[in-house]
Amino acid sequence: MSPARHLVDLDTATAVELLASVPVGRLVWNGSAGLTAIPVNHVWRDGRVLVRTTAYSTIARECDDQPVAFEVDALDEDHRIGWSVLVRGRASIDWDAGPASAPTDPWPDGLRPLVLAIDVASLDGRRLVEAG
Repeated sequence: MSPARHLVDLDTATAVELLASVPVGRLVWNGSAGLTAIPVNHVWRDGRVLVRTTAYSTIARECDDQPVAFEVDALDEDHRIGWSVLVRGRASIDWDAGPASAPTDPWPDGLRPLVLAIDVASLDGRRLVEAG
């Protein structure tokens, strides 16, 4: 018999620490194809989620000045535990982002001169833990 598990709400400081600890999350928005979720690498800086993109990307075309969500998580499938953090906010594109803006090393090849910034309206996290 597997151990009992339960969900625990994370305090904001823990949720922010976990959000900043992983390089990839999922950006979610309601665009021309309906609800869309794509994995992107990101950084947490100055209270915002930052994602590099290109001017011709769907992100740049559909997310600027729109409500979005951003989710990160980590799972331990063997022990059936894990955590997730969900950010909700409004996205904006910085069309003049300098090279110091982050992430500084996007995973996909090619220039990504723009930065999508998510201004946080809410930040929630939960952890699934073994009881006991």
